[in-house]
Amino acid sequence: MATRVLGDKTPYEILYGFKPSVDYLKVFGCPCYVLKVVVKRRKLDQKVDLRILIRYSTKSKACKIYDLKFNKVIA
Repeated sequence: MATRVLGDKTPYEILYGFKPSVDYLKVFGCPCYVLKVVVKRRKLDQKVDLRILIRYSTKSKACKIYDLKFNKVIA
């Protein structure tokens, strides 16, 4: 949020001297792939599961995803 005092800069930009990177952000509802744990898969099993991105966490880069197979929201 820019204010008159800060000019056209964000508080993050004033504090750290550069704009924050938002390259990791994706569109809500887009397909995402989650890596399966090595212990739970065999040699010829798929390594990833297809899921849907629902939202991002406000505290970290974590996100909530929707599992199509089990109809559950996973943090």
